[in-house]
Amino acid sequence: MKPIAEEFPKWQEWASRIEADVGMRLVHPRPVFRGFVDIVNANAEHFAAHEGDVFFSFVRRCYVANAATAIRSHAKKRDSGSFARLLAEIRDCATKFTFQFYLQQFPIDPTYVNWQTVTFSPFTEDGATVSPQFVQKDIDCLNQLAEKVETLVDRTLAHLDPRGFEASLTFGELDECVDAFDRLVCKYLKLIVGGGPTTLEPTILSDWTKVFTVPFDIRLKKGRRETK
Repeated sequence: MKPIAEEFPKWQEWASRIEADVGMRLVHPRPVFRGFVDIVNANAEHFAAHEGDVFFSFVRRCYVANAATAIRSHAKKRDSGSFARLLAEIRDCATKFTFQFYLQQFPIDPTYVNWQTVTFSPFTEDGATVSPQFVQKDIDCLNQLAEKVETLVDRTLAHLDPRGFEASLTFGELDECVDAFDRLVCKYLKLIVGGGPTTLEPTILSDWTKVFTVPFDIRLKKGRRETK
């Protein structure tokens, strides 16, 4: 491991990429999927009468596959760009990651609030250095929540494993993983970048459900698909 002064700029760039990727692939799709489920549930008779289960099942499978593969890619430490790999590097450099070094990166402004001490405190036991056991606790949390998801992806999505996936994965368990990644990515952004959002979940300003409020016919006009 290189000196932390050399590692830290790499971590900052890495953390920003993770924020964008976890947000786009994992956190951002969830409110849209939940909104779509609400629409289906509120119009269950209509969906049933028009064979909507085919489309709904397709959307559900796509959401699960997208979320599960994103979780797997960031839960594996051996993947070079993963969130788990970043946490492992921070843990391994913890004894070198001092509060003094942190203040060199983010000096205290006497005219502004001392956010540096508040930000650093959840990561340290003695107030002087990052405690590796604190980082390891977050790693263990991700491993425990993502274990079943990783198995699902490894055996059914990424590979056609003859063992298959005999367990069951609920949407509640998937939500727990999304919540954990959202919370921990924001937590470490504050440490590494010096600031960040409290959640990666977006506020969608446009009314994306509007398309479902008006009747439409997806059938192509007669003759458009005719072959000569």
